[in-house]
Amino acid sequence: MSNDLDSQLRGALRSVDPGEEFAQRLAARIANDSIPTLRSLPAGLRWAGPRWAAAALAASAVLAVFFIHQWHARRESQGLEARRQLIEALQVTGNKLDLAYRVVNDQAAPGGGNPGA
Repeated sequence: MSNDLDSQLRGALRSVDPGEEFAQRLAARIANDSIPTLRSLPAGLRWAGPRWAAAALAASAVLAVFFIHQWHARRESQGLEARRQLIEALQVTGNKLDLAYRVVNDQAAPGGGNPGA
């Protein structure tokens, strides 16, 4: 069965010479086609493509700068928030250490001056 399928595929996909008439028909069809070329466009429309491309490029650049600025501002605000949280954590830690120091020193004072004994 696979040999039959192989032979059918080979027969269907064999190369065929289109002949000399094909090239003449193709050339005639290209000549008669009404696809506008750059030379056939009015002068005002000839440069519309490059102008639109320049405008699109400028708009893309403006948008890129805007989004980069927004990203940077967001990162900066996240950094400032992290800094605030760190300072708050250090203050809480400092207060707890001061409290622990006072408790240890207050307990050692009434005992007679030798805190390690």
